[in-house]
Amino acid sequence: MRLTSIAVRRVWFLMGLLLCLIFLYGCLMPNPPSTPAIPGFDKVEHAGAFVVMSWWFAVLFPRVPWRLLVVFSVYGAVIEVLQGLSGYRDGDPLDWLADTLGVCIGLALAYRTSRGKS
Repeated sequence: MRLTSIAVRRVWFLMGLLLCLIFLYGCLMPNPPSTPAIPGFDKVEHAGAFVVMSWWFAVLFPRVPWRLLVVFSVYGAVIEVLQGLSGYRDGDPLDWLADTLGVCIGLALAYRTSRGKS
């Protein structure tokens, strides 16, 4: 996928920021929706969200995958710290690892889907 128009790139960027803010809200809301009673399901949710966010921005910024890896990994760590400081949520280092794994998968998917298309 190529984003060539400046207007399209701006809209894509703003929609990506909105996506990140929605995820942040979901992680910090006091009473999140209940999840299935499947062990580790929250890790799948974290990884999945970071797959989508990192893929989204990798399409927009295909030449900076390492920067995106760092930015989104730090974003995941900040979310866990904020959850721990909230008083009503728990920060979990394993959630951060799931976030970072999701970033790696998202970047790999973006690379794979854009390879050979210029």
